Amino acid sequence: MIKKIKFVDLNKINKPFKKKYFKFLKEIYEKNSFIKSKYNKMLEKKISKIFKSKFCLTINSGTDALIVAIKALGLKKGDEILTTSNTWISSAYAISLNDCKPVFVDIDDKYFQMNEKLLSKKLTKKTKAIIVTHLYGNPCEMTHICKFAKKNNLFIIEDIAQAHLAKYKNKIVGNFGDIGCMSFYPSKNLGSIGDGGAIITNSKKMIFKCTQIANYGSTNFKDKDHKVVGYNSRMDEVQAAFLNLKIKSLKKNNDLRKDLAKVYNKKCDTMGIKRILERPNSENVYHLYPIIVKKRNLLLKKLKEKNIETQIHYEIPIHLQKVYKKFKNSNLKVTNDISKKILSLPFYPGITKNQIEYLFKVIGRNKKLI
Repeated sequence: MIKKIKFVDLNKINKPFKKKYFKFLKEIYEKNSFIKSKYNKMLEKKISKIFKSKFCLTINSGTDALIVAIKALGLKKGDEILTTSNTWISSAYAISLNDCKPVFVDIDDKYFQMNEKLLSKKLTKKTKAIIVTHLYGNPCEMTHICKFAKKNNLFIIEDIAQAHLAKYKNKIVGNFGDIGCMSFYPSKNLGSIGDGGAIITNSKKMIFKCTQIANYGSTNFKDKDHKVVGYNSRMDEVQAAFLNLKIKSLKKNNDLRKDLAKVYNKKCDTMGIKRILERPNSENVYHLYPIIVKKRNLLLKKLKEKNIETQIHYEIPIHLQKVYKKFKNSNLKVTNDISKKILSLPFYPGITKNQIEYLFKVIGRNKKLI
């Protein structure tokens, strides 16, 4: 009998690393090396190798990675950055906290990513960069975006928080633009046991700037003469040690997610449920599994009654939230429509066949809502 289906079962996902991790914790505790020490250095090397990027900087969070990345580009007050509203608010906050202006571009209704065909309509003389968020694990159309950015002399920041090792045309996302930013929030494909993030880049100049900004304006902890205004945004060893263990399983867990998605895809297609399509010439790593249904809130309620946890990504688009109310009249038709219908199903490596069968059985009983 199915008692409860969690949205994501972190106990099951993290269990294989527990025993060895506790040994690492003991070592960290006894050596008093708590911040940016041995395990951070090891992790930065591993990330660079696995993500095929020349440089990596571990950082406090995915949000901080975006803030530092924009700061490193040297943008000025009032500069505009193209981004999307159908995502977590971090991207817009990073823009605002750098005294820049977010300009929201609508998404497409096929892949739920930035609609690259609409970029030119949002371009102004003040446009200086694009934040490309590869949402749900599904890559954006980077060929068009890169050509557009090059033509208009724009920086590209890639937000790969939900797309660890996703590929577009056989190239790992995060390597197309100037900087790639990732999050290791616990539920991510590569999740820590707290906050954590990283920046990747192929530019020596850019990694130098990011390192300065993230460490009080200096690349050296012992440097008493700080060169620029910076932040305190460093990853602690507690998170780095855990991620050093977990990163070894990232490719394997992504493969499990892809296999799981095949099962979900088949069931959705059989039942006539709208889902995200996989972009041609790309590799989706399925961080989340959202579906589009007619009566989302009612279906969510029915699933909750059967102890099935779901989430909404994202219920209130950024431009409709109070903090960004001045953007409420932005022409984002698809974003507005999808926000009322999108529902993320329980989806993670380790969910059982019986749980999946029960999940879709309950959905099937409420077919009139889909």
